Amino acid sequence: MRRVLFAIAIAAVAAGSFVSAHHSYSAYHVDRLVEVEGVIDDFEWRAPHSLLKVKADDASLYIFEWQAPLSLQRRGIQQDTLKPGDRIVITGNPHREFEQNRILNFKSVRRLSDGWKWPNW
Repeated sequence: MRRVLFAIAIAAVAAGSFVSAHHSYSAYHVDRLVEVEGVIDDFEWRAPHSLLKVKADDASLYIFEWQAPLSLQRRGIQQDTLKPGDRIVITGNPHREFEQNRILNFKSVRRLSDGWKWPNW
């Protein structure tokens, strides 16, 4: 019985380590914020992270890494909340290789047609 409890305890600690490691922001410049105005090209509603792809006015494509669908639903975002063609202003922390990949860690979005925004505070 002691061995079983010990194995369970080790597994729990190991699982917690993997979860916290997965959510590291070391790949991003958390001290920088980039703002992009453009049109939604695609909203990939998928785990582990949804991707919001935005085409800027200069035709550059930016990819904003957002939360998983379940996390977004808990915060009031549905798969059809943001649609391709919506004109938005979006902010995020740039990836450390931003010049090559145009990937950002999502921070906020505002839809220009009706003023809807997230987070909504």
